[in-house]
Amino acid sequence: METRPPLRVVVAGGGIAGLEAILSLRELAGDRVSLTVLEPRAHLRIRALELGEAFGTGRAGRLSIEEVAAAAGARLVGAKIDRVDTATRRVHTTDGGSHDYDALLIAVGARATVAFRDALTWLPGGRHEDFGELLAEVRDGVVRRIAFVVPARCPWPLPAYELALMVAHRFDSGEPRPELSLITPEAAPLAVFGAAGSAAVSRELRAAGIRFAGNAVAAVRRNGEVVVDVWPGGRRFAVDRVVALPHAVGPDIPGLRADIEGFLVTDDHCAVRGAERVWAAGDATSRVPTNGGLAARQADCIAQQIARLAGARVATGPYVPLLRAQLRTGRGSLWLQRDISEPRDAGTVGHVPLWSPPGKIAARRLGSVLAAHEVPGGLRIGSVA
Repeated sequence: METRPPLRVVVAGGGIAGLEAILSLRELAGDRVSLTVLEPRAHLRIRALELGEAFGTGRAGRLSIEEVAAAAGARLVGAKIDRVDTATRRVHTTDGGSHDYDALLIAVGARATVAFRDALTWLPGGRHEDFGELLAEVRDGVVRRIAFVVPARCPWPLPAYELALMVAHRFDSGEPRPELSLITPEAAPLAVFGAAGSAAVSRELRAAGIRFAGNAVAAVRRNGEVVVDVWPGGRRFAVDRVVALPHAVGPDIPGLRADIEGFLVTDDHCAVRGAERVWAAGDATSRVPTNGGLAARQADCIAQQIARLAGARVATGPYVPLLRAQLRTGRGSLWLQRDISEPRDAGTVGHVPLWSPPGKIAARRLGSVLAAHEVPGGLRIGSVA
């Protein structure tokens, strides 16, 4: 009986989606696949955990991409994707190298850019010491009014809510409490989580004394004082400081179809439109919202299809966008969940975790690594086999 050679799978990107995909593929397809990961970084910083550093409640730490790749039996190449030739099924990298593939997964993420020049931007991997200085100015009474602003092109607004709530509860006893506003294009607080989720978040904002301004397109202007102009309606917020989330810009990879902002356009099975045997997951795609949990679910959906292509007996189906998030409020956490493909789903809210293993990133296979990542003592890579 003739032995079938392993399917050559190239994964561009060693973030949440990329690492979840290789773990999933090894489990589903075994030796039917050979895995190559293109990633110039040695470590992955878990962005969802960074906020705790600014408040002294935790540490983001780093995840060894090499160790996770080794656990999945994948070859790690320290290079970045440059372009894709879909006709020859070849990936070219910025260092001049090239890699042939039978299946390609793009999981390179997006680029975060400053949305407002006159704002303190919460950038992943940024100088969070600046935010510590802002907290010191509040404590000293120098800053009394802060606006937290979500820009128009922001695929994941939740960090703005965490920042506002944790600032509010930092100064809720015995210290000068600033006036806080949250300005966002959303119709209601975290409306993507449905009626139940949004109502729970609204209660947290009211209890913390945070003013909410929804359906807002904001512009930040500095003219003697900082002013946030909000449309429609011409509302104006005079504040001392603005804390904003960044814009996102897509990777715009030559050879693959992208929208006007460079995000890859995918179908219901996460396949890149117009490209055979090419899939994309996570922030690199035009899908919104995006977070680590959704990226991991996309990676699992893609892994099932590639495993089946490799000859494994695996059930496949369309991507199901089950959105999950832990919202840290400064006095605990809200655990939020909703199938965002189902308009009638009002969402589920809990004060205890709604999934296992619990954590900021709801990933089926990478979850045990990330759960360990939040525990003092670092990673337990051995838990991933």
